[in-house]
Amino acid sequence: MLKNTYFLFGIASFLYGTSAAQAETLSNEFNILNAGVNLVDRSADLDERVFAQTNFSDRDNLFLFAKANHNNSAITLGNLEQALTEIASYQQKHQLFVGQKNTEESPQRAKKIPEQSILPKKLAETEFLNYQTTAEGLDKIISVNNSLAQSTNVSQMRDVQPGDWAYEALRSLVNRYGCIVGFPNGTYRGNKALTRYEFAAGLNACLQQIERLIASSEAVIQEDLETLNRLTQEFEAELAIVAGRVDNLEGRVAFLEDHQFSTTVIMNGEVIFALADAFGGGPPGGCEELNLTLRNGRTADVVNCGVRVGDEAISTADDPDTNTVLAYLARLGLQASFTGKDRLRMFLTTGNFDNGGFTSPESLNTNSPRLSYQAGLENQVVLDIVEYRLPAFDDRVAFYASTFGFSLSNVLTSNSPYFDIGRGAVSRFGQLNPIFRIGGAMDAGVGFDWLISEPVRLQFAYGTRDSGDPEGGFFGADHSALGVQFLVQPTDDIVAGITYVNAYSSDGSLGTFTGSVNAETNGLWSGGRLPSAAGGGAFPGAGVEIGDFPAQINAVGGTFQWRFTNNLTFGASAAYTFTNFLKEIPEFDLDGDPGIGNPPVAGEEPFANTLTYQFSLGFSDPFGREGDLFGFIFGMPPKLVNAGPTTAGQSVPFSEQVINNEDSVTITDNDPRVFLRADEDGDPNNGNLRPEGTPEQFGREDEATSLHFEFFYRFKVNDNIWVTPGFFFVTNPGHIKDNDTLYVATIRTTFRF
Repeated sequence: MLKNTYFLFGIASFLYGTSAAQAETLSNEFNILNAGVNLVDRSADLDERVFAQTNFSDRDNLFLFAKANHNNSAITLGNLEQALTEIASYQQKHQLFVGQKNTEESPQRAKKIPEQSILPKKLAETEFLNYQTTAEGLDKIISVNNSLAQSTNVSQMRDVQPGDWAYEALRSLVNRYGCIVGFPNGTYRGNKALTRYEFAAGLNACLQQIERLIASSEAVIQEDLETLNRLTQEFEAELAIVAGRVDNLEGRVAFLEDHQFSTTVIMNGEVIFALADAFGGGPPGGCEELNLTLRNGRTADVVNCGVRVGDEAISTADDPDTNTVLAYLARLGLQASFTGKDRLRMFLTTGNFDNGGFTSPESLNTNSPRLSYQAGLENQVVLDIVEYRLPAFDDRVAFYASTFGFSLSNVLTSNSPYFDIGRGAVSRFGQLNPIFRIGGAMDAGVGFDWLISEPVRLQFAYGTRDSGDPEGGFFGADHSALGVQFLVQPTDDIVAGITYVNAYSSDGSLGTFTGSVNAETNGLWSGGRLPSAAGGGAFPGAGVEIGDFPAQINAVGGTFQWRFTNNLTFGASAAYTFTNFLKEIPEFDLDGDPGIGNPPVAGEEPFANTLTYQFSLGFSDPFGREGDLFGFIFGMPPKLVNAGPTTAGQSVPFSEQVINNEDSVTITDNDPRVFLRADEDGDPNNGNLRPEGTPEQFGREDEATSLHFEFFYRFKVNDNIWVTPGFFFVTNPGHIKDNDTLYVATIRTTFRF
């Protein structure tokens, strides 16, 4: 049961997570209590997708471990030493349960997970889950299923050698009274096969078992009493030591219970310090944001990257602002359990990688350089996520509800080893399949994770933005996403998932913020203008306003992990989206005009299809260093591969919030279609500039292919600190052939407590 409870406390993400690791955590187990599956990171402290997860699962399991052995009077010296060591370590690390957990599921989730590896790693991409509420867990779980299974036949304990009288006596007592607890592999947990102390622990168990039988007037064979007397005399000194250690253990447990932070609440946290630099581009980047006032009195917010002279697009961008930055991200989590299996969790988050970081117009002006740990919160402490998880139906189903900070990856396992903000991929794109980000930064959501059978899980999630607004409500919001996923683990080393997402977007955008602006907007339609002869074209004050173009989005995707050696794991994922706009193109008087060169399009409903894929290779414990991880990621960010109809007009710059509580950032990819024109209708105070469209403004496919290459090495300093140098470069950013390769390097230091 504790093994199944793991899902609710760590969920790498569900994780993530915080989180892959969240990033999904790195747990090798595949069950409903481990929503994150990570085959790469197998270190004991790495959960797939969450925060440093010390949590109820850890605490309760540890207490049960100690109490169960004591109550059964079957504690070996090895067990005592292990339990005492773990309690002391736990007390020191979490300061009387002021502990951790993510992932994940909190930052710890990434430990086994996720993972948001990554249990629910999640800070969970709330972004913190959204951010990765990283989804992946960090705690070390002691599971009844794999640690406390009983063995009541001494002959099963292969470390106990038969032949001497003590062995035969012990075997007789165990077989007759069932008084010794062993382990599934048939061994004691002492340092040697069977030391005198270990034997004394078993003898102590039988002594107390027979005492209980005598007290209850049950029959005990006289010969056994004589045997016990002889054994007691021979192991008198060792029995005294065992009794003392049991008393010491009880005292420590009692102290922790009396001095813990709360009987129901645990605190945990994650702090990331990161040094980052970028170079290349130019284009993209080096642009400036302007507010133009045209001669007709209309205003327009634009990004000035270049001008159009006749039919020629000329870049006027400066060198991108890519100075070295030192930024941070900090998260504090509170987790409560009221039944020992459920979990109420919330995170407070702050950070200062502001103004979009390297994605801003003045910098590289594209989504590609966005970092995994990036949060432009301007040092303001904000609520990042509020969620509750509850197991049911013999722990085979876990129900989930969130009132803020929801993301599909909170429930749908990302099946990515790198979905962990603090210990996974260093780029946003490298963390997980973008299909899990469809819908963008949402507020509320619900879902469930159902363990249908040991190798198969079914997951369901639904969430919306602005769910607290009565105008739209939870089922009529302007953005919503529904996801369904099947996960299967046919072998211990292979995990595969098939995902379907159905989403509604009032402006036609995907919300992944990993691909080109053209792909994210599904063709630049929303907010644009169609040309008009009477107005002199398409710009503010002229042309036919399109307004918001709502769309229905359907996406299918797959994820795959294969650990083909003890240290090497191959990963792959892909997704294809089908977007159908729900609004017809309005009539405009230049529709089909030979001067524009487009066939008539009025009355048609636009469509757009995008493709993305990713491959990865993880090398665990390189150079013999347990907990280290080398990762390589290669892929294509979302690209608009099929769209139509291609239509003349003028589009507006794309600007939207990437994660909750963060200011929106305008990005154009230095696309020549949004270059300005200088003429008599423009702003006299800004070089007579005004927005200008093109004959192929809307519904045009991406012209080039952008590829992402990423390398990172996670160095484990200790159980609470990781240092990760990482580097990635992206060719043809924004899938635009004239854009030069950009490069991003970072050194990320992650502290979890």
